[in-house]
Amino acid sequence: MKFFKNIIYIVLSIPLLYFIVAYTLTLFPKKSYIQNIKEKTIYIYHNSMHSDIILNLKDSNYNWQKLLPNLLKNKNRGYISFGWGDKETYLNTPSWSDLKISTALKALFINTPSLLHINYYYNIDTHSKNIKKIKVTKNQYRYIEKEILNSFGKKAISVHNGYGDSDRFYYSPYRYNLINTCNTWTGNILREANITMSYWTPFSWCVVNSLP
Repeated sequence: MKFFKNIIYIVLSIPLLYFIVAYTLTLFPKKSYIQNIKEKTIYIYHNSMHSDIILNLKDSNYNWQKLLPNLLKNKNRGYISFGWGDKETYLNTPSWSDLKISTALKALFINTPSLLHINYYYNIDTHSKNIKKIKVTKNQYRYIEKEILNSFGKKAISVHNGYGDSDRFYYSPYRYNLINTCNTWTGNILREANITMSYWTPFSWCVVNSLP
């Protein structure tokens, strides 16, 4: 009986430890000390579960219209958001209320296939509580775009329609799991671009609370 109690305690302590580590690392992020002029702007969209990186098409170093013709044909201005995550969750969970426990557990504890979810917006509400504005240098902006492009693998391949007419899903070679979540994808790109960011960002609030 004692053995089974110990097993239960261990199982229950894992989520708590996971949360504590994520929270503690948010208090001690990797700092950015860049003094160069920050001429560009990116945006982070976030909700209680997920985060996306939003770029303005006019500031891009790439021709995203050519790279993503199925989504951006004849789109000469506007914004594109990039999110990464578990394939099954993306395709079968149009809203978080649709998320099945079996899907969530599989995504967390198995190395599952992933997708990139790309949205096009003609305009965005930059004053929304769900959008965080970040000023960056040209080099930081270039690095962020390069890492997003790398997330497609060798080329951008559209694999599934989106939830509406202005979004689509694209193949990504990366694998999703308990350590490498949709929010660590966002956090890793920002941190490696030398933006102040926690060393590990499994939750969306880890990303947002780390930002200056």
